[in-house]
Amino acid sequence: MDKTLKNKLLELISKFNEAKILVVGDIILDEYLWGLANRLSPEAPVPVLEVKRKTYLLGGAANVANNIAAMGAKSIICGVIGDDLYSSVVMDLLKKNKVDTEFVIKDKTRPTTVKTRLIAQNNKHLARVDSESLDLISAEISKKIYENIEKVIDDVDLIILSDYIISVFSAKLIKEIVKLANRHDKTILMDPKGQDFSKYAGVDILVPNMEEALIATKSDRTKPVKKIAEALRKIADKVIITRSSEGAYYYDGADEIELEAFPTEVVDATGAGGSFVAFLGLGLAGSNFDYNVALPLANYAAAAAVRKVGTFAIKPVQLKEIIDVAYNNSGKLPAKKH
Repeated sequence: MDKTLKNKLLELISKFNEAKILVVGDIILDEYLWGLANRLSPEAPVPVLEVKRKTYLLGGAANVANNIAAMGAKSIICGVIGDDLYSSVVMDLLKKNKVDTEFVIKDKTRPTTVKTRLIAQNNKHLARVDSESLDLISAEISKKIYENIEKVIDDVDLIILSDYIISVFSAKLIKEIVKLANRHDKTILMDPKGQDFSKYAGVDILVPNMEEALIATKSDRTKPVKKIAEALRKIADKVIITRSSEGAYYYDGADEIELEAFPTEVVDATGAGGSFVAFLGLGLAGSNFDYNVALPLANYAAAAAVRKVGTFAIKPVQLKEIIDVAYNNSGKLPAKKH
C-alpha cells in the first residue's frame, strides 16, 4: 500500500462519526451454544454437546448496522422481528451498541429469526439450527417499512439493502424503494442473495460474493470475472464481486479495480460479507463515493472479520491495526485499476 492511500484510509476512519447510513433488511440473531463434545448419543450416532455457555450476536442486516455503529457513525436499522423472548435480546443488543431501533417492527405473527450454532472444543461447528419463518411479511408491514424509509431518506448518506431471502424483500418493495431513492437522489447498496437477481433491478451498487454471482448468472468458474460482472450490470450500474481469498473485483462498464485479499488466518467467515458491505457503505459515504479508497477499506474490514468466531463489530483500533500491518508488510498498491 502506498503512503498516500494509507493516510486517506486513516483520515476516512477519523471522519466516520459524520456519516449517517440506513440499513434495511432481514434482522437475524446468532445464538452460540459453546461446550464439550466427548461422547456419542446412545440414541443416534451423533455427538452430545455438553453446553457450558451461551452467547448472542447480531446477524444479517443487524450485523451490518452494528458494524456501522461501532465505527462511530449514525446507524439506523429498519426490519422485522417477532414479539418473543428473542426479540428482546435483539433489541437489547442493538440499543447497547448504539444502533437506532426506531424503525424495527415487531410482528406477532412470526418468530424472531434465530440461527443457533453448536460449537465444541477447538471452535468445531457441530450443527446449526434455524428458527425462522420464510413467509414474506404482510402487505401492511411492507408498507410500514416503505413509510419508515420515506421518513428518514433525506437525512441519510446512503441506503444499504441487506437481503438474506428470509422475509423482508419482495420484488415489489425493492422496486418501490429504488423509485423512492431515485426521487431523493440517494444511492442504494445491495447485498443480494438467491438465484434470481432480477428483483434488484435499478439498485446502484450490487455486491454479491463469487458463489452468488455464479448462480445468478448461470456461469461456471472458467468464465472470466469481467464477463460475470458485465452480465450483472443489467441489474446495477456498479458491480462488486467479493472473492474470498482472491480479493474483490469492481466493474462499472468502464473502469475495473482488482483487489488482492489481505493474507490472514481465517477462523470463521460468518458475517464477513456483511462487514465488507458495511465498510463499503461507510467508505463511500465518507469519501464522496471514491471507490479507490472505499474498496480497500472494505477489503481490510473483511479480513478483520474472519479472525474470530461469529459476527462481531470491528472497532476503529482493529481496522487501523490491520491497515498498519498491510502497509508495513508491502510496498505495493492493494488495487489495480484498468
